Amino acid sequence: MRLRTFTGPTLSGVMAQVRQELGPDAVILSSADAPGGGVEVRAAAERGAVTPAGEEAETALARRAKDRAKARGDASEGLSRIAKALHWHEISEDAARAIVEAAMQLEDGAATATLARALDQRYGVHPVEADPGRPLLFAGPPGAGKSSAIAKLAARAVHEGARPALVTCDTRSGAREQMTAYADALDLTLECVDGPRELSMIVSGLPAGPVLIDTAGINPFDLDDLDDLADLADGADAEIVAVLEAGVSAGDAEDAGALLAAAGAGRVVITKLDAARRRGAIIGYGEAGLAYAHISASPYIGAGIAPATGLRLARALLEDADLEDA
Repeated sequence: MRLRTFTGPTLSGVMAQVRQELGPDAVILSSADAPGGGVEVRAAAERGAVTPAGEEAETALARRAKDRAKARGDASEGLSRIAKALHWHEISEDAARAIVEAAMQLEDGAATATLARALDQRYGVHPVEADPGRPLLFAGPPGAGKSSAIAKLAARAVHEGARPALVTCDTRSGAREQMTAYADALDLTLECVDGPRELSMIVSGLPAGPVLIDTAGINPFDLDDLDDLADLADGADAEIVAVLEAGVSAGDAEDAGALLAAAGAGRVVITKLDAARRRGAIIGYGEAGLAYAHISASPYIGAGIAPATGLRLARALLEDADLEDA
């Protein structure tokens, strides 16, 4: 299932987007005022078939891209390069077709810039603010990099003059010690809690400022885990931020992202880009309705964490696909 979040100045305009992108059978899950003004609608539709094996899908997309370039008298191979990269990353047929269609309308000769504009048009980008205004609860599978992502975002907030409070709900052996080491290195407060009730009490007593909450790893395909996650977020009145790896398949990424979105997540931090060659998961998370927040290509805190701009995502999708053709 694909979950998408649509925003716009009017409800009628947003509903038109829903019908255009997801079709007439889309299910509206929620509607509300958008944070920056206007209307926000979350809708879902069944996911299309994944790209078939072999060269058929790649050839069809690449042929359309070349035909478009030829019709415009453009000798650029940018569109063909984009189509080949999307196929190489094993992105779903529906998503690849939509991205190429958008790229055809936006094509300016440079593949990276064109893909970046197409991604910006189709997906949301919403980096984590230095002071987001409400607690952020980071959730994802074990080993996805939640704790290091929190430490990197906390370091950035400190650099920008904020003093975030760190909270961990992870009771596993060694997990609290890791968060304690991060907090000590940044000279920040760390609170350790057990369960939603204690989390609610601790968060409500913290001074004004950003609050970053670490959680134990969950299985995003386990509904009990998702229910527990939603309870934690409700107890802290926190926004759920998914932390997910770049190296899973595009289909698994879309399904995991959709389930986390259904549990309340609105954006995603994508980790371990350095350990993934096929990065279809990047598109899978966007197709699930999650806005891109940040990307991280290193587990080391000093390496930082970058806002997930369309340009950075485009580069991540094109670079290894180009190496494969070399």
